[in-house]
Amino acid sequence: MTPEQFWTVIFGRPAPVEIEIGAGRGAFLFAAAAAVPAHNFFAIEHSATRAAALMRDSAQRALANVRVLHADADCVIDQLVPDDSVAAYHIYFPDPWWKRKHHRRRLFTLSFVTALWRSLAPGGRVYVATDVEPYFQDIVGLLGERLQPDETPRPHAIVTRFEQKALARGAATHTAVFRKVMA
Repeated sequence: MTPEQFWTVIFGRPAPVEIEIGAGRGAFLFAAAAAVPAHNFFAIEHSATRAAALMRDSAQRALANVRVLHADADCVIDQLVPDDSVAAYHIYFPDPWWKRKHHRRRLFTLSFVTALWRSLAPGGRVYVATDVEPYFQDIVGLLGERLQPDETPRPHAIVTRFEQKALARGAATHTAVFRKVMA
């Protein structure tokens, strides 16, 4: 099965696919899907409760270009997402796992970034934002191992719930965009 066929089976139509990891309550997911109906949006949510709510809210909004999967994103990207098939990844405010002994649970690892690179289409982008500056530096370092920094602004300028909380307490938001460049 080709990557196009894979996504066409999931969405019922061929279109560029954007994946949001950790969609939470869907602020970005729903705004982006409504703003760009020509794209398919696939959300991977670790929380079963949130995933169910996202599916319900997506149906209520009649967003035919949204699919939600309750799963571990690292496993899905590594094992299920086809090579060169994703137009963009959106990863906003991933859990920083503050304690050093828990850092191994962080989403961003070299193997995760390698899976992102493999599954990104040529020219595909990874958009990332966090309010935790040391974690941001780790993320930028890891993404820089496989992808090129890009000056494209974060799309749709949607402020997520976690970003609202960060801004309310006066924290800075750190954002970056990386792009897959073929040699």
